[in-house]
Formats: sequence, structure tokens, C-alpha cells
Amino acid sequence: MLTPIAVFGDSFRLGVSAGAEMLNRPTYESILEEFDEQANLLSGLYWEVLVDHVGFGMTYLADFQRLESPYPDLQYLWYLDWVGSLDLRYHFLRGFVLDPFLEAGAGSAGRVDISAYEEYGLPAVEDPLELSIFGQVGGGLALRLSGFHLGARLLWRVFNDVPPATQFQPYPLKSFRFDFFGGFSL
Repeated sequence: MLTPIAVFGDSFRLGVSAGAEMLNRPTYESILEEFDEQANLLSGLYWEVLVDHVGFGMTYLADFQRLESPYPDLQYLWYLDWVGSLDLRYHFLRGFVLDPFLEAGAGSAGRVDISAYEEYGLPAVEDPLELSIFGQVGGGLALRLSGFHLGARLLWRVFNDVPPATQFQPYPLKSFRFDFFGGFSL
């Protein structure tokens, strides 16, 4: 009984995540379609510290977008999107190969227009920043391998709103996210 715990028990995880953002409740077909189209994909890094069945960590996702410009002198418009969250997870089977978990988290998401308007004599955009805070819940399943882990999770954003007492436009965060993740376990 101690062998699975010694082989598959871990206390720290570090990895990469790639996932699709979806507006409506996802189906198997819609998830496959989002990954095929690669239009709403965000990727990044995550870490997690595990103490017994509880894990605490953070997720950092980002995407640079280059879009065709409507201005004749400026070839492209550039945007930086990000989603960052504090994550709390409960792992049901702490010492086994299969690792089902539930999670809850809170974070911020945003987009900033980083195009070089001034260099081309164009007026700067009026609101270059969109910013939101959000809360999310979800669950997933990981496969623990010796020193590695692979898995998938589905998150539901329960709210998405601008920070209190600010004048930002809200970031158009989608309601659902499906991730594939993998990394090192220590």
C-alpha cells in the first residue's frame, strides 16, 4: 500500500497548459472544433504546491495577436491578452496513478493594445486596456507518471466583471475553458 504513495506522491508541480475558450457549455465536438480552428487558444505556465489532498497554485496564460490594420500606413495592430488565476484544488486520490480533482479560483484577465500608432502619426486609441476580474470553478483528471503528470480540466467562469471603482472596459472572457496540461512533479 505504501508503494503507490511513494511512487506517485508529489508535493510540487510545474507545467504548461494549452486550452480553448468557449462561450457556451462545451460538448466533445465543440472542444475538438476549437482545437482544430486554434482561434480561441491561450497557453501558458502553471505551478501547484500540494499538501495532503489540497493544492494551491497559480496559472499564467498569455497570447500575442497580430491583426491586419485598417490604417494604410500601419501594417499590423498588436494586442497582448492575458489570463492569470490563483487556484485551489482538492485531489481525491492523492497517491494513485489517476488523480481526479475539483478546483476553484479567482483572477484577472485583460487585453492591451500595444500597436505603434504614434510612430506613424496616428492618434492613440482612447481605451487601450480592457480589464476584468473573474471567479471560476471546475474539475479535471490527471495521470501521474513517475516525475511527470498529464491531464485535462474544464473550468466554468462564474463571474467576469471590471474591478470595482475603475473605468475600464471589461475583457470579453468566455464562460468556459477546456485545458490540456502536463509537466514535472516533484
